[in-house]
Amino acid sequence: MDFAFTPEQDDLREVVRDFLTQHPVRSREPGSLDTGVWRRMAAELGLAGLAVPAEHGGAGGGLIELAVVAQELGRALTAVPLLGTALGGLLLPPGDQAALADGSTVVALHLAPGLTVADGAIDGQADAVIDGDIATLAVVEATGPEGTGLYAVSLAGIDRTASSTVDPSRPVATLSFAGAPAMRLAVTPDEARDLLHLALAAESLGVAAASLELTIDYLRTRHQFGAPLASFQALRHRVADLAVTVEAATSTTWYGLRAESAQRPVVAPMAKLVAADAAFAVTAESIQLHGGIGFTWEHDAHRYFKRATLNRLSHGDPLALRRVIAERAGLFAQPAPENAA
Repeated sequence: MDFAFTPEQDDLREVVRDFLTQHPVRSREPGSLDTGVWRRMAAELGLAGLAVPAEHGGAGGGLIELAVVAQELGRALTAVPLLGTALGGLLLPPGDQAALADGSTVVALHLAPGLTVADGAIDGQADAVIDGDIATLAVVEATGPEGTGLYAVSLAGIDRTASSTVDPSRPVATLSFAGAPAMRLAVTPDEARDLLHLALAAESLGVAAASLELTIDYLRTRHQFGAPLASFQALRHRVADLAVTVEAATSTTWYGLRAESAQRPVVAPMAKLVAADAAFAVTAESIQLHGGIGFTWEHDAHRYFKRATLNRLSHGDPLALRRVIAERAGLFAQPAPENAA
């Protein structure tokens, strides 16, 4: 498997990183959005329609390009609803993809049981929907007479209750559906969940790498007993362990992103599990290695920890992901026959 990036993908990473460095948006209040930055990301950089085919006004990219951007969003802790919207380009039919390209459509994902559908109408309550406070379209999992499927439903007129989370860049909302018209999508909920797991893995990888870099820079500049902290062997060993953790997560994540679709049911949740756990471990250790200042609520060490915590628990916590991986890989022990000796 070739892990090398194309020149175009390298250019995309550089452009996005430069833009996010020049236009930092690290937090947002529930129900609000920096529309200036969002429009520039969507229209000028073409990130909202990154996975939309060129014939429908998009950038014509794919999952790898989306992951490159997601990793940079994690590094910068950017508070824009790009992840769900960009994934919409892989989930929505061609006729609806064009509305993503200019950023006028913001997509929120709710890939969890609880909603019902009958005669093309959604009922029920979707809790803690990330970016649901500002989304204009939701892609949800719902169960009805025809089984469980993936549906697109407009959020115009839908009752929603916005709230903040531990991560100031990720408000959520409770969405209440009562006979909301919905369109069934060709993609299954499991396929959509796998794509989301891979995107969250890439974002978590960006969080872990940036947190590690932040920690190393601090240890190099902070002095104690007349020497930089980076010169102390015990601290160097702790950082080396973190670097190994990030490298392991990097390999797992990009393997999952480049694996064949037949392998995705196993490698996608595995990538999310490994990358999210790595981000959580690195950011938690970063707070410790920063000393007292790391415990400051507004410090970047703490901000990375908050994003890592939310990513780790969103769309499958570690226990749930391990169960999914074991089930899909056939690792559960089969019961012995009743007549077995």
